[in-house]
Amino acid sequence: MIGLEFLQKIGEILQKSLSSEETYSAVFDILDGIIEFDSATLFVYQPATGALEVAESRGPQVVDLVSDVAFTRGDGLSGWAASQREPIILATMSNARGSRSFHSLISVPLWSGDKLEGVLNLGHKKPGFYQTVNRADLEQLGIQLSLIVEQLQLRTQLQEKNQLLEKTLQELRATQDTLVEKERLAAIGQLVVRLNHEINNPLSIIISFIDLLTARCETDLPEATETLAKMREAAYRINEVTRKLEDLQTAEAEEYVGGVKMLKIG
Repeated sequence: MIGLEFLQKIGEILQKSLSSEETYSAVFDILDGIIEFDSATLFVYQPATGALEVAESRGPQVVDLVSDVAFTRGDGLSGWAASQREPIILATMSNARGSRSFHSLISVPLWSGDKLEGVLNLGHKKPGFYQTVNRADLEQLGIQLSLIVEQLQLRTQLQEKNQLLEKTLQELRATQDTLVEKERLAAIGQLVVRLNHEINNPLSIIISFIDLLTARCETDLPEATETLAKMREAAYRINEVTRKLEDLQTAEAEEYVGGVKMLKIG
């Protein structure tokens, strides 16, 4: 049953960048050409939960028995086969209630060294169909399929680690951007302190003289009060700009005349 052609096809599957679903489907296509079945189910072992979960299934129903009975390596016949660590052949099974579509069954545990990878169950509707199957061939089949499941599990773990690494890198970039922004704001803050000192001190003197001149001109030179009012407004505009600089929270730029980028201050 298991020949060089089968091994070559299995090797070709492993070399392809297929998803888990596509890989398992391709495996079942190959199986269909070397051993007849009406229903087939591949269970993959999940160490985190200690359960055997269906990864691929063909036929009218999932191939398993006594699924409500728990064993060391999972529930049902699959859990029992996994614990036995050797293929189980049930050539003929009674089906008094008529609830099963298969009457002959094979269960092949998939072990990679001391690591359980899963269980493959094959069912046939004809009683006694699997009674002449070579157990050594089934063991060889289990070895080859365990390699595929193991490779897929490793690939999945690698993808998860890569995703975690990418997420970590994104978080590091965001943190780096935040630090750069804080450094820019700190530099701007230092500049603001210097500007306030250099601008507001003389500005206060200018405003004081404007107020003094305005008071005198109201009596002696009323036509100058409008000009002084505009000067006072401009001085307070300068004061407003320096105040906004003190409240600056982000070093955000905006486009000014001629496409020039300037610091946005409100």
